[in-house]
Amino acid sequence: MLLRSFIQNFLVPTLLAGILLQNANAHTVIQPSEIPEGTRSDNYLVITHGCTNEPVIGTSVVFPDGLDSTIVANGNPHAGPLSDFIQNWGGLIQIYQDHSIFSEQDVKRDTRGNVVGFWAGGGRTIASHIFGRIPFVTSAALINPESCAKSVRFAVAAADICKITTINDLNTTENAVSFWIPAVGSKYDGTPGGHAFDFPVYFTITRDLATNPLPESCGAGLQVTVRPSAAQIDRDMPIQFNGAQVWPQP
Repeated sequence: MLLRSFIQNFLVPTLLAGILLQNANAHTVIQPSEIPEGTRSDNYLVITHGCTNEPVIGTSVVFPDGLDSTIVANGNPHAGPLSDFIQNWGGLIQIYQDHSIFSEQDVKRDTRGNVVGFWAGGGRTIASHIFGRIPFVTSAALINPESCAKSVRFAVAAADICKITTINDLNTTENAVSFWIPAVGSKYDGTPGGHAFDFPVYFTITRDLATNPLPESCGAGLQVTVRPSAAQIDRDMPIQFNGAQVWPQP
């Protein structure tokens, strides 16, 4: 009876929770995926699998720069700047130097010099069946107190690289790359109907309603989503190393 009770009350729920967690984390994610405004956060890009059976040899990550990004509020296009919702976006992302997986890494910068992403690669690989974590830090973001934004969700573009190819061969070479990229018309959209098409990595900043309450006119508030432009992804997704583009091959 004690063994049966243990299995029913502890072991089965624990196993089910583990299975659900594996299914939820079956794609590349940022952890934590959601942080409150005004808070510095230590984060990880978590790579959860390779390209079928191929190990991951590198990764490239791009956050929307907010300069020519597409902004949607409660499903409706917003024509104004990102500062209508986030006061200080730009320069909030920075990677930690960490060679526990890959031997090389660096940041990506926008036209203002702000870090908008990072890459890592070389040295070791991540086995196709094992998780890998790339650490980075997010400085405190501030939601515009005059806005109705309840949360601002960023569609982050990430590529887990398993084989080095040219841009033209990315989608035709088997098991070359796993894309987690918003489909915005860039060269890195992937194949419609293919694996994880238009399935970006999301990172959300939530409003601190205690210290930054919504204006009375806002009602329940707005859920804001920010997606990078095709031009930004095409510019920032490639990996530059020692002054040369190493992925995809030029």
